Amino acid sequence: MRGGHETLSNDQYAYAVGRVRAMETRLLDRSKIERMVEASSAEEALKVLGETEYAEYLAGLKNIYDYDTMLDQELHRVYLELHRFSPEPELVGLFACKFDYHNLKVLLKAQKMGEKRDELLVRDVGNIPLAVLIRAVNEEDYTNLPSKMRQAAEQISEAFRLEANPQLVDLLLDRAMFLEIFEKLEKLDSSYLKEYFTYLVDLINIKTYLRVKRTNNSREFLEQALLPFGEKDMTRLVQLVDPLEVLVDRLMSSRYAQFIEDGIQTYQKTDTLTRFEKLADNFLLKHVKKAKYVTFGPEPLAAFILAKENEIKVIRIIMVGKINQLPTEEIKERLRDVYV
Repeated sequence: MRGGHETLSNDQYAYAVGRVRAMETRLLDRSKIERMVEASSAEEALKVLGETEYAEYLAGLKNIYDYDTMLDQELHRVYLELHRFSPEPELVGLFACKFDYHNLKVLLKAQKMGEKRDELLVRDVGNIPLAVLIRAVNEEDYTNLPSKMRQAAEQISEAFRLEANPQLVDLLLDRAMFLEIFEKLEKLDSSYLKEYFTYLVDLINIKTYLRVKRTNNSREFLEQALLPFGEKDMTRLVQLVDPLEVLVDRLMSSRYAQFIEDGIQTYQKTDTLTRFEKLADNFLLKHVKKAKYVTFGPEPLAAFILAKENEIKVIRIIMVGKINQLPTEEIKERLRDVYV
């Protein structure tokens, strides 16, 4: 699944892939997920995790509401471990950069809008130390940040001098993040990774189109909100004035045909993107699973990161459902597929 040329020899990846294959055996399988869903309470759901590698964190939890701490610790452990043995550090960095952009969003909104939300910050997982981001925002000096991030942060600071617009923080930083990601992808030279992020951009853009249409925003706003690098050019594919059936029809010949009708029709009925997001995640996971058949290369490492992040999302869905005493069937409807 590597394009062009082999950037690293198979030998250099043999050890890393061996490590990842061993780690894969400890991912939660469908039966454990189902036991969590069927558990009578949030406490009982957590007990199921006591039989897994999450067990080491359970003793440190103050209460069931503290489960996020456990998930953060596991995410940190996985990224740290992969950083240690990945032959290409930039591979792990490719996935870690989203945490840097997330943190910068939180910090900029805190500074510009007074929305101080320190609990939203992701610690010790990104490529950039949190202290560096905090200092950059406090001093409004972004020179030490990666170029795409720096340019976006400077644009945001400039724009906020004229008008406080929190949407701009998300729009500009999301665009900068994907510019950085696709720049990194050129160096990694993996068609598997490029395809994954291309599909991800398409699915984000479809959601963006749906949201912009619902809020009656302008075409100009849509163009600003759409991300580059997708296969589908939403501005050419469909107009904001078109009924959603047109969007479905235009996408029925695409790779997204298998779920697009279900996802958008459910959205029309419920006015929520919950099902669309689930189907989109499952579509992406199906692509991720192709790495199971790759013997050497970055693909199994990338797949493990995505599998673990998916697992954490699934645990979070279950715990939120259990804490809020949602019916079991409702929780099941929201669940994503699992990697193993």
